Amino acid sequence: MIGILALVLFVLLLAVGGERGASSILTLAGNIFVLAVTIFLLAGGFPPILLTFLAGTVISYLTLIKQNGKNKKTGAAFLATAAVMLLLLPAVYLVVWKTNGGGLNEIQAIQEDVMYYYNVDLRIRMLSIAVCINLLSVLGAVLDTALSITSSVHEVAVHRPELTRQELFFSGMRIGKEITGTTVNTLLFAYLGGSLLLFAYIKTGKYTVETILNSKFLFQDLSVMLFGGIACLAAVPISSVCGAQMTVKNIKKNQAQN
Repeated sequence: MIGILALVLFVLLLAVGGERGASSILTLAGNIFVLAVTIFLLAGGFPPILLTFLAGTVISYLTLIKQNGKNKKTGAAFLATAAVMLLLLPAVYLVVWKTNGGGLNEIQAIQEDVMYYYNVDLRIRMLSIAVCINLLSVLGAVLDTALSITSSVHEVAVHRPELTRQELFFSGMRIGKEITGTTVNTLLFAYLGGSLLLFAYIKTGKYTVETILNSKFLFQDLSVMLFGGIACLAAVPISSVCGAQMTVKNIKKNQAQN
């Protein structure tokens, strides 16, 4: 059934997207390969933070530059994404460390197949793995937000080349205000949609509010959603700055050549 759904997705990508759809399929396959290699290296004991940095760089390159071409828009989006993720890293690490949010949560730990059939002595740092999970989970949303802002700023600059960096920055901020609401809602419903069965289980088990609020499973899911929203909001001004700077610089360079 998974193969059938994947085939339907690929057919629709080709039918609707055409050549760009084929490029999206190749990018998707490349990103899946990068994530698979990252998982194997993590299991082999390689440094999680370093692997996350390398995997995030390759995924960003494939998603932005390889798929959409090398230009000022994608270059600015790549730079903005890198800045957001570097700013987010210490915050994620601090929160996960303070809450001890790494490792298996309460629901996963009591599952029968985990208790009796799997070895839980993995000899890897669960804290670092939790940080990696949060960073890689929000990367896609940051890439989407960054490219949306830089592309919009570039289009504004193309039609209004007389605008200054500051005016282009505020243009990007206005565009960001229009898309942040839908982006945050997308993250919210992605979390809620994937956790409906878990909430039903909690309701059936009649757990207290204190137990739920202090549970690791609630923190692990909510942290991804909240960090995703924070990262997307931070991406708006950073992408606006990068987009305005690189676009104006490119326009001046073209004018000087002409």
